[in-house]
Amino acid sequence: MTRGEQPTAHHPAPDDALVADSRERAVRALLRRPQLKRLWSAQLVGGVGDTLALLVLVVLALQAAIAEGSFGGGYRGVAFAVATVFGVRILATLLFGAVLLGPLTSLTSHEGPLDRRWTMVGADGLRAAVLIVAPLWIDWMPDDALAMILVTAFVTGVAERFWTVCRESAAPALLPAPPPEGATVRPLPDHLDALRRLSLRTSFVAIPLAAAALVVASLVNNLLGAGIDWFAQHQAALASYVAAGLFAASLSVLTYLELPDTRTPRARSPLEGLRRPRTGAGVDKGRTGAIPLLVLACAAVAGSVAAAVAVFVLHAKDLGGGPVTYGLLVFALTGGVVVGIRTAPSVLPTLSRRRLLSLAIAFTGVALLAAGLVPDVTSVLLIVALAGAGAGVAANTGHTLLDQEAEEYRRPRTTEHLHAVVRVSVALGALLAPVVAAAVGPHRLESGKFVFAHGGAAFTLMLVGALLLPVAALVLAKIDDRSGVPLRHDLRDALLGGDDPVQEPTTAGFFIALEGGDGAGKSTQAEALAEWIRAKGHEVVVTREPGATPVGKRLRSILLDVSSAGLSHRAEALLYAADRAEHVDTVVRPALERGAVVVSDRYIDSSVAYQGAGRDLSPTEIARINRWATDGLVPHLTVLLDVSPEIARERFTEAPDRLESEPAEFHARVRSGFLTLAASDPGRYLVVDAGQEPEAVTTVVRHRLDQMLPLSEAEVKAQEEARKAAEEEARRKAEEEAARKAEEERLERERQEQLERLRAEEEERKRRELEEAQRREAERQAEEARVRAEEARRRADEERARLLAEEKARAEEEARRRAEEERRRKQAEEEARLRAEAEERRLEKQRKAEEALLRAEEARRLAEQATAAAKAGPRPPAAVPSDAATVPTPLVAPTNASGGPVDETAVLPPVRDEQADSPSSGTASGGASRVPDAEVTAELPQPPVAPGAADETAVLPPVPPRADDETAVLRPVKPGDADETAVLPPVPPGAADETAVLPPVRGDGPDDRVPPGFFRDETTGVRPDGTEGRTRELPQVDADGTPQRRARSDWAEETPLDDLPTLADELLGPREDDEDQGDQRGRGRGRGRGRRD
Repeated sequence: MTRGEQPTAHHPAPDDALVADSRERAVRALLRRPQLKRLWSAQLVGGVGDTLALLVLVVLALQAAIAEGSFGGGYRGVAFAVATVFGVRILATLLFGAVLLGPLTSLTSHEGPLDRRWTMVGADGLRAAVLIVAPLWIDWMPDDALAMILVTAFVTGVAERFWTVCRESAAPALLPAPPPEGATVRPLPDHLDALRRLSLRTSFVAIPLAAAALVVASLVNNLLGAGIDWFAQHQAALASYVAAGLFAASLSVLTYLELPDTRTPRARSPLEGLRRPRTGAGVDKGRTGAIPLLVLACAAVAGSVAAAVAVFVLHAKDLGGGPVTYGLLVFALTGGVVVGIRTAPSVLPTLSRRRLLSLAIAFTGVALLAAGLVPDVTSVLLIVALAGAGAGVAANTGHTLLDQEAEEYRRPRTTEHLHAVVRVSVALGALLAPVVAAAVGPHRLESGKFVFAHGGAAFTLMLVGALLLPVAALVLAKIDDRSGVPLRHDLRDALLGGDDPVQEPTTAGFFIALEGGDGAGKSTQAEALAEWIRAKGHEVVVTREPGATPVGKRLRSILLDVSSAGLSHRAEALLYAADRAEHVDTVVRPALERGAVVVSDRYIDSSVAYQGAGRDLSPTEIARINRWATDGLVPHLTVLLDVSPEIARERFTEAPDRLESEPAEFHARVRSGFLTLAASDPGRYLVVDAGQEPEAVTTVVRHRLDQMLPLSEAEVKAQEEARKAAEEEARRKAEEEAARKAEEERLERERQEQLERLRAEEEERKRRELEEAQRREAERQAEEARVRAEEARRRADEERARLLAEEKARAEEEARRRAEEERRRKQAEEEARLRAEAEERRLEKQRKAEEALLRAEEARRLAEQATAAAKAGPRPPAAVPSDAATVPTPLVAPTNASGGPVDETAVLPPVRDEQADSPSSGTASGGASRVPDAEVTAELPQPPVAPGAADETAVLPPVPPRADDETAVLRPVKPGDADETAVLPPVPPGAADETAVLPPVRGDGPDDRVPPGFFRDETTGVRPDGTEGRTRELPQVDADGTPQRRARSDWAEETPLDDLPTLADELLGPREDDEDQGDQRGRGRGRGRGRRD
């Protein structure tokens, strides 16, 4: 397979992520990523806005200092105000970029609390807000406007650090992913290095763009100021608003940015790498010990540019300009630097790079010195632009030489150290330059028509330019690689060189040239590389100069033979060119056209280094002759095996040839010539320290060739197989992942189903529980409702019953009251009637008693007569016929006073007996005693008995009981009964219209109805049925049948009338009959309805 059929580094495929053999293409390749390009666009717009904001704040601080007279006023106060703005901004960067970088990185990290994208959005929004307000502080707070502007500068600096830290930690996540085959065929490109270079270039390009924006905004502001006084008074207001708009634009871009949520490398401190890199032998000084001086030169150039930019605002004021002049000066200087960096490789390509560095530094110093001396604005702008171009060339050349001094694996540390030192130099230059301008102040010298009037800024520019001149001299003296050749000769040759053939590598095959001094190990590396390249499947052609062709062999014998020591330098150069022409035509080009890899031991650079730098010939002329001889063919890669002449001489194992026999100074010049050529085109050269072991050198070269060498057919197949294997592995992993995901999804689905089932069961259980709870709640509520209803019904019933009861009670009470009134009325009538009847009976009884007394007296008298006659002589009793009939005493049913049966209680009024009221009646004066009818013994009057009739049974006539003879005794009222309200039973309908006649209630004994001692003492007994009865005492009868008299009481007076019936006996009847009747009534009451309460 030919090279034309293979993808080469110079003709990459569109889908290549990164072209490793071209640093420019590596940077451009990153911008093919949409999200990374969006982030880069936000960085560019935000960087322009941030730089423009700093420039605007410097102008506003100048205006506020002039208005306030800050720091003592005058030129010195204004210069100090400008220095303070830069100092505040540097302080914010130092604090949040170095001192507090750890906490800030933790906050914005992958696991931090702050989201990177929204943090950047917030930083842009904050800066836009403070810049909108910044021009207004002069109007709002005239006395403290400078302080508020300084606060604004600090806030913008802090926001810029937050934004930068978030961007540096988020950008690596947007880099392209490695190819599927990985590093199987060739090593992976270094995306992070390309990303750092892209970020660095973007940050630097933003400065001239911001200066251009300041110029345009100030011009528009001046146009507006022609009609609006406010804009005329605030010349930087519109520029501040433009900066705010740029931040808003960056914010809008970031809003749609998608940042992967992955772990990324931490952000780097601006001062990281400030310490010089070290090796095992100590501090790394590079191959030729030029690293410290190269770093110093680059830092001096960067500091001079920063110092010039810092005092440009004062210099513009001294020149009679404003923000427009200030912007033009900054744009001219920084734009010139950008142009110088870009054009440095093409500036005097044949001139030694080390001498070019010295010339560029000196040119920059002279330009700055002239810029301070010239008072014309246009001339100053032109001179400043040239100074910027010279500074750019010096920066690019110094960086290139620094890369040559360090091995490839050490270059990142060396570059990091250079950037850290440059940042410190820029900060010191921006801070000290205004202070120096304030210290110098304006000066004016007049001598006739000659006037020398300059401000402190102009003197500062002169001082900065003058300080660069000794730095240029020091660089030329210390690191000059052509010390034996006058500088003017090299400069003349570089300036007057003729047209050369176009130099370009061939499009087919791959050409590798191994260069270096004698003893560097070129032949050893050529064999090792050829073997390694063949193993990769390439056709390899190993050749050398001179001697690769038959003509070349004869020329080699002439050139290297010690006997040819008298050969002139020009002849030597032409012989080498002749051999090279034959070599290219017969060996190199045919092999390259076949697609082979050509490894050549020496090429054009050897002639330029040996005959140009080593001899006294012009390297330019030598290079021109060899380019003509080879028709402009240059290698794709030139490997420079750099080694010191002393070490190379120790490696000689044979007798030295004519060139090896040259002195050490010659070989030192040759070494410097090689390094100069490598510095002129770093992209095509690989400088390797040949003082290492051969295997280590081969590894470095192989690493570079892995990035540049086209793929062989075997490698293409291997790559295809690796890709297929990777795809198969990826497919297998994808299948496994799909199977795993399917299994996980199945398990997840089952789990979800199980969870759903459990959830459904749980929901069903909860639903049942809820229904049960609702049912119980409903039942409880129903029960409560029922209870409440029952309670309400009960209360209603109770209330109704109470109302009915009250109504009934009221009705009954009314009926009772009426009945009571009726009863009382009837009782009163009945009592009146009874009293009348009782009075009549009393009178009748009194009459009868009197008659009975008379009869008794008559009977007594007759009895006494009979006694007297008996004493005189007893007579035989009259015979009583045996068949005489016994007259039984009829039983008369007792009736109460009202004529009813004794079962009914008749309540009768007590009847006062007139005789009982008398003292002879034996009762208390308080009234008559009430005696129950059953306990009153009615003693009938005895008829007169004839003498001798004692032995006969007298048949008495029956005495019918009369209700008139009974006195009804009312039931005594218990104490307290009168205070209680009796609840009467309900009265049936119609009962209220009837008058109930209640039977009289009698007491248990007649004690309350007779006077004390009226009856003889008797012992009462209790019947088995619980009723009390009295044992009737029968009269004792003598043997002759005469009843025996009862003994009288001791207290009774013995009178002849004691045995006669008393008035009570006449009125109430015999006592024995009353007791019998009382027992019957008591039993009748027990069997009757009972007593009513």
